[in-house]
Amino acid sequence: MLALSRFLTEVTTRMRPCAGSGGSSPLLRFVDVHEQYGRHVIEEMLARISVVHLACDLGVGRGHDLRLVSKRFPKARLTGIDCIETHRHHLQQHGIALQVFNLERDDFPFDDESVDLFVANQVFEHVKELFWVCHQIARKLRPGGYIIIGVPNISALHNRLTFLFGMQPSQMKSCSAHVRGFTVHEIPRFFSVCCPGRFQCVLWRGAQFYPFPRPLARLLARLFPSLAHSTFYLMRKTAPYSGEFLKHPVKTELETPFYLGEKEQLPPPSCQYNS
Repeated sequence: MLALSRFLTEVTTRMRPCAGSGGSSPLLRFVDVHEQYGRHVIEEMLARISVVHLACDLGVGRGHDLRLVSKRFPKARLTGIDCIETHRHHLQQHGIALQVFNLERDDFPFDDESVDLFVANQVFEHVKELFWVCHQIARKLRPGGYIIIGVPNISALHNRLTFLFGMQPSQMKSCSAHVRGFTVHEIPRFFSVCCPGRFQCVLWRGAQFYPFPRPLARLLARLFPSLAHSTFYLMRKTAPYSGEFLKHPVKTELETPFYLGEKEQLPPPSCQYNS
């Protein structure tokens, strides 16, 4: 019980340790924290895709995911979006063009229906303006194109245990950069509710399983994906997009001032709404 309590405390206070190991707790010592990014899962999903000419990674970082895309599709044009310039030179060395702008306010720098693949790995939990971001994705993605989405799973096994002790889930700390939480069915549900008939979930998987070392974590995440640390989704665009993501907050009268574009701002909750 003491070891479990220490493990839960470690997990809830150290969401992303800097080192390769999982922290000082005995139960986290052999955890490979890089597993939560699910690169082996992304490779599996890329194998389901036949053609990619243009791929874009939202929150590109050092370009790890786009390098997997390049490995599968050597001739693909690669673009990464981020809010910082830090890794520009490193990305250029791997053939990745960096675009720096505000993901939650700006238009994506692509023609409509021109992108074959978007990757958003551990990004959606960071954005309040999810309707705007998904609007941009849906506009720029060609019909038949794909999105690979990876998010932390707030219903993971270790989070369920933290709830039993009255503790906050590790991926939803109020003092962290995360502003949204997702359980295993929430991403497909979000797309089906907010943009009905336009997207299909082709495949979903789990990655990382606390507090186990990588070989066992991968096995458990495959067997029990709903209890894994992170969940990944391969979403396919099946029909043309007509602005449904921006219409949803207005139609459902969501009482939050979401950004919907300069000419389409959601009125304050006290105002009259128009469907």
